[in-house]
Amino acid sequence: MKLIKLSIIILALGFAVQGCGNKAEEQVKEKGTSVVSQKIVPVTVEKTYSYSGTVTSLKKSTLSTRIMGQINQVLVNEGDAVKKGQLLISLRSNDINAQKSQAEANILATKAAFTNAENDLNRIKSLFESKSATQKELDDITTHYKMTKAQYTAAQKAKVQVEEMLAYANIRAPYNGVITDKFVDSGDMANPGMPLVAIESPGKFEVTTRIPESEVNMVEKDDAVEVNIKNSTEMIKGKVTHISPSSRFSGSQFEARILLMPNENQKESIRSGMFANISLKKGTESRILIDNNHLVNKGQLTGVWTISQTGTALLRWVQTGKRINGQTEIISGLSEGDELIIKTEVRLFDGLLVNAK
Repeated sequence: MKLIKLSIIILALGFAVQGCGNKAEEQVKEKGTSVVSQKIVPVTVEKTYSYSGTVTSLKKSTLSTRIMGQINQVLVNEGDAVKKGQLLISLRSNDINAQKSQAEANILATKAAFTNAENDLNRIKSLFESKSATQKELDDITTHYKMTKAQYTAAQKAKVQVEEMLAYANIRAPYNGVITDKFVDSGDMANPGMPLVAIESPGKFEVTTRIPESEVNMVEKDDAVEVNIKNSTEMIKGKVTHISPSSRFSGSQFEARILLMPNENQKESIRSGMFANISLKKGTESRILIDNNHLVNKGQLTGVWTISQTGTALLRWVQTGKRINGQTEIISGLSEGDELIIKTEVRLFDGLLVNAK
């Protein structure tokens, strides 16, 4: 019995408190509340253009051959560091070596014929000067001398050509670098122009990106940019080094290259093929920026409390943009001159009468 009486008392007190709370809320609705507000004033900030691109080595090559032949040896793998002149791939070159031997034999034969012709010419010239040889004899030996000289020269050039072919049978590193791709294995057949290995020189990198035609006239060579690479926590400095004058093969977008200028700590985080975001600041624009602590988040919606034209609290849903130094850009939903509520003593709700200070 005592327990029942106690429950009734507690329930009665609850109704009393609820009645007082409802009464307090009704008083707030009738009399309103004081708030601190400020007018929305756009600020002038640097205009930022953003592009995406891919990191590549500044010095890179795909090596191939000019001859057809079976690959004898592949002496490197992906990731190997190589020195300039180091042998990377060798092709079977027995037939080329045979051509080289034949070219060397032709050089010996034509050189001997040329030497004899030169001696005969000098001898006939002496006889002609002493009137012991006729003009026809001098003309004949001169013609023979020129023929043997031409044959000797041709034989020398043939050897150079064979040696050049032989050089393409032995693929060597054009500079110090790292092997990034290997496209063939021993026993494969190599054809002229077919990629064999890819090499790049580490240390210097660039970002390749594309600029839409609506902005290409704004971007200039040597413009300073900031580049963010996914695995780097710091922005890397860079500059525009090249802007393509044509978009014929890139779908109304102009290819641009940006030289990266990282510090010593940033160099270790850069690799070819990485995704990069480029930020270019050019000119100024007006933006509405709101302190982050004035934003109201409900699910995926973002809003701010404002004062309506009738003097009541109004929650406006806004579209936000970039975050800059503790503030958020408002893309739409607010206009210049709107009253933003920045401080209040009570919980706000739509329609609540407010007195701005």
